[in-house]
Amino acid sequence: MSESILSAKQSIFPCPNCGQMIYSSAETCRFCSTPVDHEVASLGAELQTRVNTACNHAKLLRNSAGVMWIFFLLGLLPFMPFGWGFTALFFVIPVWLVYWQVKFGSLKTKDADYKRARRDRLVALIIWLPGLALEVLALIIPALTR
Repeated sequence: MSESILSAKQSIFPCPNCGQMIYSSAETCRFCSTPVDHEVASLGAELQTRVNTACNHAKLLRNSAGVMWIFFLLGLLPFMPFGWGFTALFFVIPVWLVYWQVKFGSLKTKDADYKRARRDRLVALIIWLPGLALEVLALIIPALTR
């Protein structure tokens, strides 16, 4: 019996009339009593799932950019081998930024969380950019001292 509960995954989407989140399997909106078209409901639920995934990825991206600098600072301490974390995230974050833009950048939604996700992606880029400057300086300075 629990297997049927787990396999019957409910999806949510915003009601086309009032904008409140409702289950896609509902016959009518529980807030405004508008009838729900199941085709519109399934498309809305699919879009909402993509928006939620975009939000989760953007938050992870922003947090990873912050952790990159924590690894950098920990790597400055003697006998603390955390410099690898900075280097790994320095190369991974731009790949994630491009991936996020390609996969989620073209979503058309009025969801406030998606706007926040776009901001989080931009914040991650801004946090990452000084690392690029630091790496460029690390390459230029030894060449100038020769």
